[in-house]
Amino acid sequence: MSGYWNWRALNLGALAVFVAGAIGCGLGAASDQDSFSRAWLCAFLFWLGLPLCGVTLVLVHDLTGGRWMASARPALNAAIMTMPLAALAGIPGFIRLHGVYGWVDTTQNLSNAFYLNPADFYLRYALYVAVWCLIAAFARVTPRGESIPIAPSRSWISALALIALALSASFASLDWILSLEPTFWSSIFPMIVGAGWFNTGLALILLLTVAGGAERTHMADIAAILLATTIFWAYVEFMQFLIIWEENLKSEIPWYLARLVGIWLPTALFGLALGFCAPFFVLVTRSGKRSRVAVTAVCVCILASRLADQWWLVLPDFPSGGPFWLDAAAMSALGGLMMLLFFAGLRSRGLPAKAARLARDHG
Repeated sequence: MSGYWNWRALNLGALAVFVAGAIGCGLGAASDQDSFSRAWLCAFLFWLGLPLCGVTLVLVHDLTGGRWMASARPALNAAIMTMPLAALAGIPGFIRLHGVYGWVDTTQNLSNAFYLNPADFYLRYALYVAVWCLIAAFARVTPRGESIPIAPSRSWISALALIALALSASFASLDWILSLEPTFWSSIFPMIVGAGWFNTGLALILLLTVAGGAERTHMADIAAILLATTIFWAYVEFMQFLIIWEENLKSEIPWYLARLVGIWLPTALFGLALGFCAPFFVLVTRSGKRSRVAVTAVCVCILASRLADQWWLVLPDFPSGGPFWLDAAAMSALGGLMMLLFFAGLRSRGLPAKAARLARDHG
């Protein structure tokens, strides 16, 4: 195809990011393995949002339909193709559990030790990977048209798959993030993490859809979905904060106290401003949802906020954290690999003609 040089530039760029990140990860792991494990955990949790969102949107479309899928399908299929890599990417971060999760120390005599123990943790991780890859295969391989959902006779499978995806992602958020502080509990937490994963993936997918020259009506429909889930994320985030702050329980309030001091307070405000305020005031208007420049800016803002939010969720639990360059290196290494696979999926699927022109002109 005529966009060859563009694909070459994209792949070389992603490869360069991966190599730079991998070198940084190698240096960081050699000097401090625990800090590397924590940095890699953040990267794993951030990039996992891409395939999870892709699978979710395809399953939802199977049940509801929508013409917007005609523009989103290539990017969604490419996102789904990254599921095996994204799901298995947690392994480097989970090799040294004792350097990341305090509950590994059995001397704490935790009441939830029956659930939080290495053997069951690894077993559940393997189950999540198997379930997600199976659902991703169903979402990718089962026949569907560009804007036509799955055959009505098979839509019940999509409904069950959506339930399984929601339940497994909820338990994964408890295992991988909430258990960093084993005495803290919040029933809203899985909704916060799930909404964050979805917004991360949808912002990336919408960014590619806009670059691909999607119809404005399709772009506006997808932007409306992004607006709705952004509002939902802000709502559940605020409700958790409000409830915990009002209760003021010594088993819960320290979780927020650690995240509202030092660098983490401006990080939280940064995430709020770029992850909710900017998207809300731009996308709430009809003109904002139909403007390619505005939608692109919103997607970039959301991705930046989700990146900051991922660090905000994980790193405050480690007062003696590692260097920031290691966090950035881990994010780059995994991100470079994810983008290489994502671009391969886009190329095999084929971009719309306008996307190829944009890629050739600006690649």
